[in-house]
Amino acid sequence: MGYQGLFIRDYVGETPDNAKGPSWTQSPDICISGTVPLKDPQSLLDMDNYNKGLPDGDNQTPLQINFVYARGINTELVGITSTIYLYYVDTSIVLWPQNWKMDTIMHTEGTNVPINAAQVVAQAQGLAATIEPFKWTPPRQDNHYCLVAWVKNGDDQLEPPDLYSIGTVNDMANFILTHPNVGWKNTIEVDATQPTIENYATIYGAENGGLLNIGVQCQNLPTDGEIEFSVPGPDAQNTIIFPRQAIPNPNFAPTVQVRWPDNFDSTITFRYYKGKTDPPDGANIIPIVGTNGTGTDFIEHVKRVAPQYLADVNYYASPEEIITKGQGVPIKKIMIVGSVPFELKR
Repeated sequence: MGYQGLFIRDYVGETPDNAKGPSWTQSPDICISGTVPLKDPQSLLDMDNYNKGLPDGDNQTPLQINFVYARGINTELVGITSTIYLYYVDTSIVLWPQNWKMDTIMHTEGTNVPINAAQVVAQAQGLAATIEPFKWTPPRQDNHYCLVAWVKNGDDQLEPPDLYSIGTVNDMANFILTHPNVGWKNTIEVDATQPTIENYATIYGAENGGLLNIGVQCQNLPTDGEIEFSVPGPDAQNTIIFPRQAIPNPNFAPTVQVRWPDNFDSTITFRYYKGKTDPPDGANIIPIVGTNGTGTDFIEHVKRVAPQYLADVNYYASPEEIITKGQGVPIKKIMIVGSVPFELKR
């Protein structure tokens, strides 16, 4: 039996039947309109807007009240009431649930509804949205946040989700696979007109350390451009320095496997050098963290239950292989457990 209840997408085009998508942290069903509410919140319920991912919004103003809307589509043949919980978290490639916060989020509901929750009613196979928005105050300047929406359907909706601590990348992978009721908004817009684009993303490591694959997913980038990235590690064997290279195909995705100790944090810094061809509006540079999982059948399992989390990557088994193999590395499927799309806008 497929997903039942109110469904929040991770990207435009996703369906409850797990349509394949290039990035799953760009939820079109979480809309941040900044310090001014949407002029017409009913536009959230227009099916044409829904299919196009409109209205779109990622405008965060720190230290002021921001208006946040969430919506979903009812997969059932009867009307339902569902509860949407909203959280924010410091932007990181891997969004560990133990780091999610709700202290500066408020929604006006009945006395029995948690402060960061809103109840919505959806007709059979219809849309529902928080016409009255959440109010969220980003608590710090010069900081980008991700928003996470968690839908509870059926019984015990007013019991808040258990944000238990997750200690390994593989456990995070299992959390993602078993929670299709969670939507993520972790997108940063950048100016596509610059000849060189440089930015970074934080990587908060696992409490219990272990293996992880770190890299950059290009999405619709012209092949006359170049890319490079680096990730400081705990030692020489686990420090990634990926030198400036031509982009051989528009969706080039080099990743490097490293082993980190417990609670090790770092950043990935990337540079994109534009060639003669301008990148199209909406192209992405996506720092990613992925895993091969445990056991030989892990990737086959993900193919069956949630193929949208898989990516074809140019796989380096260690930082040393960047030098010894160059671009002559095999294409391999890994499961993406975190990403921060830097969306190029003109």
